[in-house]
Amino acid sequence: MEKTLLDFWWVPIVRGVVAILFGILVFAWPGISLLAFLMLIAAYWIVDGIASIYYAAKAKHWGWPFWSGIISIAAGAVAVLAPGLAAISILIVIAVWAIAHGLLDIYTAIRFRNEIDFEWWLGISGLVSIVFGVLVLRQPAAGALAIATLIGAFALVIGVVLVISGLRIRGFRNKRRPMGV
Repeated sequence: MEKTLLDFWWVPIVRGVVAILFGILVFAWPGISLLAFLMLIAAYWIVDGIASIYYAAKAKHWGWPFWSGIISIAAGAVAVLAPGLAAISILIVIAVWAIAHGLLDIYTAIRFRNEIDFEWWLGISGLVSIVFGVLVLRQPAAGALAIATLIGAFALVIGVVLVISGLRIRGFRNKRRPMGV
């Protein structure tokens, strides 16, 4: 697992950049319609899921990266295929996705704490996701657009944490293996 994690250091960076772009778009369009917002978040989830499943397939590791990707793609599909669902339903999907993703990140941080020295970044990512999910579940009637700022802020924070994680993994890989090896 360590070899594959080090070889695919760029996957969290891709996921992080996509999250940051999503967060910027949410802040750039404060008056966005509910349908446009749902399509934007669906695109984010689908790209995030594809990146996770790609890593799982290349690494031949069918644990957390695979299930994280499945959860993301499923949530994106629900948002695309059923945009007429009430905003409260989409918020529940958003919250469940965030909590599940957070639990998987924390599990990974704990599981590999002896093998990597930057596991706390994954733990922070997981904690932020869980807190966000719980906050959304506490006020689902507020509506998706009413909490768009919270969603955008979450995406920006998660994006930054993921990019930092990817850069830390790359740095760790470069210390462990000289370039070109």
